[in-house]
Amino acid sequence: MSLRWVGIILLAFYGLYAQSGCRQIIPSCRASYMGDFSWDGRYWKAELYGGEVAEIYYTFFRGLRYRLIPCGRSSNQSVPHLRIYNSNRTLVLDTREHGERKYWDLELSSTQLLIIQLYYSEGEGCASLLIGHKSAEIVRAGK
Repeated sequence: MSLRWVGIILLAFYGLYAQSGCRQIIPSCRASYMGDFSWDGRYWKAELYGGEVAEIYYTFFRGLRYRLIPCGRSSNQSVPHLRIYNSNRTLVLDTREHGERKYWDLELSSTQLLIIQLYYSEGEGCASLLIGHKSAEIVRAGK
């Protein structure tokens, strides 16, 4: 077997290992931060290197409160951040400007498509995003 094939096989195994490590953080993030928000089992994950950004398009509905949970493992233990844009690409929120939090709650006055960028300000590694929701009326009632 040539050295080239050995390198290709090692890269393939590393990619599978990295993705499985990324998948393994989903249950702990969900258990730790989802609380009483409903979760449909969907999540987004990406391996981010050299300043890469993962972009997610998500429709948020009026009358629901959403919990966005960015979690991941980076080379320097930094937390993944979110930049949220409206459909006109106007920046709505950059979580890096508001201090480190484990999750972000969001409620919109109208149904709209938002563009979510998941990124590391420093370092590189696995990043994932979970989104939960619940009725805003339940939130206001204190339940």
